[in-house]
Amino acid sequence: MATWLRSAVGPGGAILDVGGASGQLAALLAVALGAHVTVLDPEAKLLAHVPEGERVHIVMGVAESIPSGDGLFDAVVATDAFHHFRNQTVAVAEFARVVRAGGAVLVLDPDPRPFAMRLVALGERIVGEPGALLAPEAMRALMASAGIDGECTPEAGAGYRFLGTVRERPISAQLDESLDLSLPCTRRTET
Repeated sequence: MATWLRSAVGPGGAILDVGGASGQLAALLAVALGAHVTVLDPEAKLLAHVPEGERVHIVMGVAESIPSGDGLFDAVVATDAFHHFRNQTVAVAEFARVVRAGGAVLVLDPDPRPFAMRLVALGERIVGEPGALLAPEAMRALMASAGIDGECTPEAGAGYRFLGTVRERPISAQLDESLDLSLPCTRRTET
């Protein structure tokens, strides 16, 4: 996995592991890339097991509302977590927001096309999870709609990898976001 991220994350870089649970991947990426990795997960029970240290940090939160400034990460990773997100469209927009232009987005998730994976998704929905598995084509289209261009590659087993790059945002969009041009609305009443 470090190999896939190396072009976007240099030594001292910053990675956000969304849905990172107990932080095992975060610890490995921190060592392999010499990067700082932040584990974001909504479950305090899981975050309690993250091996925090100089390069691994935790933040409690959800993918749909990442508590971070814009463009602060060189990469976002989500492994076996994307199908758990309650609103994938909002989560992808958050990925594009928190990763710098030219940074990487890496998602590894099950492919819903095999019958066995459809059964897994059904089981997850029965126990209250979203179980929202996306086919690779749908993942690529969703990412592109948020400004993340990439490709899906089959992985061993019944999964695939999406690896993409966050597009440069037009200067007009950056200005619109940084300036509040709204005027207070007052209502005039005649006397």
